[in-house]
Amino acid sequence: MKLPPGATGFNPQPGTQADLRAFTTVCHHAAHAIGATVTGVTPAGVTPNFHTVDIAEAPHHIAVLRHTTLPFIAFARPLANGDVMVMFVDHPDLAAALTNLTDAQALTTEQLQTSLSQVDLSALSPHEHDQINYWKPTTVGELLFNFWD
Repeated sequence: MKLPPGATGFNPQPGTQADLRAFTTVCHHAAHAIGATVTGVTPAGVTPNFHTVDIAEAPHHIAVLRHTTLPFIAFARPLANGDVMVMFVDHPDLAAALTNLTDAQALTTEQLQTSLSQVDLSALSPHEHDQINYWKPTTVGELLFNFWD
């Protein structure tokens, strides 16, 4: 796996910011397709570097994470206030519904748990490498979906 520039959320390419409104709409349609409901939306900020759409599928809840600059989606246990660790999960039905509606790639837990030692980071900027050296993520998921400031 080769991560593209902007993977850390730093130094994004101009015009690559994910449209939260459009993504929320896609999540509403995907949730409906699997018999679920969107229950909340949290925009990215300085931290975290991802948008979160909470979905309830009785009796379960899941957080859909959308990287702010790259077309990557992940699924996680719902985040509580103050959480800075993301617990990734797989949701194949929701992944299929979302990828049918958007060009974003839904990443699996296997991909997200891949060690950074097995990933090509050569396309990242020197500033992104500085951030990696400072924050010391160990997996693709920790690098892509982070709370760095």
